[in-house]
Amino acid sequence: MSFEYVNFHSMRNKFHFSIILLTAITAGLLFIVTSCKKDPVVPTVSTSQVTEITANTAKSGGTIVSDGGEEITQMGICWAETAGPSITDFITSDGRNPGSASFTSTITGLQPGITYYVRAYAKNSIGVSYGEEISFQTPALTPTVTTAAISEITLNSARSGGNVTNTGGAPVTAKGVCWSTSASPTTDGSCTNDGAGTGIFTSNINELTSGQKYYVRAYATNSAGTGYGEELSFTTDQVLLPTVTTSEITSVGVTAAVTGGNVTYDGGGDILERGVCYNTSGDPDISDSKKTESGTTGTFVSSLTNLSAGTIYYVRAYARNSSGIAYGNERIFSTSASDVDGNIYPTVIIGSQLWMQKDLKTTRFNDNTAIDNVTDNLTWAGLSTPAYSWYDNQPSYGSTYGIIYNWHAVGTGKLCPLGWHVPTDDDFKDLERHLGMTEEQVNATLWRGTDQGTQLKSTSTWIDNGNGTNASGWTALAGGYRYGVDGGFVGLGYNTYWWSSSEHWSDTTKGLYRRLRSEETGVFREGVSKAGGKMVRCIRD
Repeated sequence: MSFEYVNFHSMRNKFHFSIILLTAITAGLLFIVTSCKKDPVVPTVSTSQVTEITANTAKSGGTIVSDGGEEITQMGICWAETAGPSITDFITSDGRNPGSASFTSTITGLQPGITYYVRAYAKNSIGVSYGEEISFQTPALTPTVTTAAISEITLNSARSGGNVTNTGGAPVTAKGVCWSTSASPTTDGSCTNDGAGTGIFTSNINELTSGQKYYVRAYATNSAGTGYGEELSFTTDQVLLPTVTTSEITSVGVTAAVTGGNVTYDGGGDILERGVCYNTSGDPDISDSKKTESGTTGTFVSSLTNLSAGTIYYVRAYARNSSGIAYGNERIFSTSASDVDGNIYPTVIIGSQLWMQKDLKTTRFNDNTAIDNVTDNLTWAGLSTPAYSWYDNQPSYGSTYGIIYNWHAVGTGKLCPLGWHVPTDDDFKDLERHLGMTEEQVNATLWRGTDQGTQLKSTSTWIDNGNGTNASGWTALAGGYRYGVDGGFVGLGYNTYWWSSSEHWSDTTKGLYRRLRSEETGVFREGVSKAGGKMVRCIRD
């Protein structure tokens, strides 16, 4: 029994010893392991390549090579426009202790055309470490420019400009405005070049067409391209027709006259041509006869030549600019007439009739045959053939008052110049109607009308306050007459008779006439012996 006990006790001691030994070995190993462990350090990180670069964004990132023995509390990338960016610059924060060793970072808020420096970073309790530095450049954008308001608009120019507010990340090499008659003008068309760089600039737009709508945009160009400002539109001033007046007609002769005009307004454009145009039918334009004069605005004189004698002309001044042709007021005049003796007769237009303004004084018919000059009174009274005389047989009277003819000279139909005739009774009636006589007055005999005689009389030569107003322009003078009974002269200064070519309505031995007297304001109509001596006033055929 003792032996067994001793063995059991011995075995228990061995077990205890084994436990003690195992504990000692474990403690030693722990000491050895603990003694071999390193201190923690900053992480190790590498920087990813920069990709997806735009003017304002890019992508990069990094890889955590080692956490340095401590937990990663922050990681990402940092960037700046200078080398050596750090977490005091722009950064991303892309988490902590990622499930994978790599991370991706999006870089925002970049500016175009700038070189940036980027590094990945990682942070633990020990500190921050950075990956290798990578640089990249954002692409430039087109510049930003605004368009200035349109001002100082004229017929062919205007002023605008703009303001380059952003270069787009590259130097601005050109700036100005471009314009077109269609929307969205570009630098491929008309444009100005107002230098380089940023800031405000002014542009002068020239060589435009008047009255045209234009579209305009400011532009600025850099290496990335051309940027445009907002589009504006404007219309150049319109060239209007000129304003021109026609001068009075002066110095009227047989084949010539003087007129002209005054261009008082050029319409806003250059006067390209000016002058007068004329015809014999009315409303003349430049397709008719015309006389061109030099100059632009202001007065001008035109001498008309090679006109037809005894003819009514219509004349208007004209002026032409790029907008068209403008005409002045129409003026009417009539050239003088002449007879075979070379006497000149001014003419006057009354209504639709053209009258000589002086009494006839030819000594020959229009076929150049002579008319008898009969001075003896009794011989005159007994004539049945054509004859003439001066008042009181004094040629000096003839130069002022004209010549006295018997009706036999009138009856030949050859007394007035070619193209003219001695007025018929109806011709006189038309004249009287135009001057205001009623039909009843026109067709009456003897005393007729009211003031028609006053309108026909000149303002001189009539005695006893018998002068007229000459409102008609007929200019009747008090030249007297010659009796058909005894051939005597009478009435100078007091009255005058004018033959018509019509015979009396009830007595063909008489010719009809018109008479004016100093004391009368109307017109007397009656017939008298064809042997009487009266004045003759010719009217145009």
